[in-house]
Amino acid sequence: MAMYEEGRRAAKLAKAEAESELTEAQVKDIALQIEAPNSKVKAQTRDMERPKKSITFEEKHFTVGSVESHQSVAVLRELERVKEELSKIKLDMASVVEQKRWAEKEMEGSSSKLSSDLSSLESLRKEIEKVNEEQVLVELARIEAWKEYREIKARRENEAGEFLSRMAETKKRTKDAMEEIDNSKEAESKLAVTLCDVNVLQNELKHAKELEKKLQRVGSLKRGQGNFRKRREELVGSPLLSSITEELDAAKRELASIREEGFQLMASMDVTRDELKHVAEGTDILKKAEEKADAAFQNLNSKLLKEKSKLEAATAADKKAHSIISNLSLTLEQLKAEAEVAKNEKELTDEETANIRAEIQKTKSETELTEERLQAAMQELEAVKLSEDLALEKLQEIVENAVRARASASQHGSTITISKLEYDYLTGRAAGAEETADKKVAAAQAWIEALNASEKEILMKIEIARREDREMRVEEEQEVHKTVKSLSAKGVVEGELRNWKQNCERRSTGGENKQHKRNSSKGSSSLTPSRGMKIRTSVISPARASPRSIFTAKKKKKKDVNAMPKLAKMFYNKKIDKDDEVSQLL
Repeated sequence: MAMYEEGRRAAKLAKAEAESELTEAQVKDIALQIEAPNSKVKAQTRDMERPKKSITFEEKHFTVGSVESHQSVAVLRELERVKEELSKIKLDMASVVEQKRWAEKEMEGSSSKLSSDLSSLESLRKEIEKVNEEQVLVELARIEAWKEYREIKARRENEAGEFLSRMAETKKRTKDAMEEIDNSKEAESKLAVTLCDVNVLQNELKHAKELEKKLQRVGSLKRGQGNFRKRREELVGSPLLSSITEELDAAKRELASIREEGFQLMASMDVTRDELKHVAEGTDILKKAEEKADAAFQNLNSKLLKEKSKLEAATAADKKAHSIISNLSLTLEQLKAEAEVAKNEKELTDEETANIRAEIQKTKSETELTEERLQAAMQELEAVKLSEDLALEKLQEIVENAVRARASASQHGSTITISKLEYDYLTGRAAGAEETADKKVAAAQAWIEALNASEKEILMKIEIARREDREMRVEEEQEVHKTVKSLSAKGVVEGELRNWKQNCERRSTGGENKQHKRNSSKGSSSLTPSRGMKIRTSVISPARASPRSIFTAKKKKKKDVNAMPKLAKMFYNKKIDKDDEVSQLL
């Protein structure tokens, strides 16, 4: 933008300088042209003031009068051309003034644009500061989340260690209980064996008691009693009976001890059963705690994933903000440099405008002086014409008198006598008139060629100016399109920042209000439309962006179109008046 404005201003300044130089050159040429007819008029007046002698031949007299009339017509034409060139110069000066005003208006528009850009940059600075504050808050939240994650991880590790230690203790207890159960089973088998032995011994005792009862029933027999007593005494005194009684006592003792051990085993079995029940309850509690820990772990994992996604989004937003900040800082520096350059250019343009104004005033004063000189020259020409008319009338009278006298003399003789002075004067005057006529024709041709060259140069300059105007318009449209794109990009960036802020605020509010998965799903569903929102940027068309330049261009075209026929009419009317005057003179 700044380079474009610099090039444009430089082109305008160069154009203004070239136009001022052209005007100065044209003014000088016009002054020279005015001095040339003035000198010619003075020479003619001097020639007219000289003592005129009588002319012998009528043809030579008429040729001299026709040459002088042609010279006056050429002088009038040259004056008309000078007037046309003066009018062209005035038009050029008016166009230069209009271009200067247009440049001043463009400078004011550029200054207003710079002020608006500076205000937008200040608003962007404020937004960047807000984004930096939010970034600091996000970093603090990230640090807190990381600390919470470490604490939760340490708690989980401690709970896992405690759970493993409890599981090892329960496994040891179950192993001890199983060993005790195996021992109790072995004791039960031993008890079963001893019970079988006890039953055998009890059966033998019952059999012995039955035998004793049978022997008592057969007490009728006395003989048998004596023998029975003897046998009983023998049996009592015998070692078999003592061993049997001892075995019975030992068996009774073993039975009592086995019964006591059985009671102890039953009590230990009850204790082990109670312990197994407690262990089962502990395992159930541990399973429930493990399930709770797994659920908490899953929740923590989900939270950690969410926090990671938030951190990634925050880092991405941070990177975007850093890139935006860097770009904005670069744009700020560029705008500052452009503002300084614009200030310097404004000062230079002010100085140049002051110089141009002074030059315009000088040219105006010079044009006024040239107009005054032209008016004086016109007055002199009118006086010269009057004197020429009087001289012609006198010459006609003299010629008529001479013709009459010579006609009367020729009637008496065939020859006409002319003095040598008259002959030399007439021959010299004719040669001088031919030379002056040739010189005037050559000067007129050179002047016509110079005018054609100047017209070609003016046409070339007009074409160059039109091309530059077209190029400037194309560049203006391109710059307007670029500014529109930059404004749309700026709007997109601002919209992204706003969406990011809204998403952060909604996530923070949603994280505080979330308690269940349904609520979280509802919150996410309610938040999803905000991500799909599109930012509408108001795109300004280039036709709307630069109406001032188009309007001024149209104005200029209208002025040129309206001015050209008026000038043509004016010159045409002046030409008709001059032709009438010339015809009257002739």
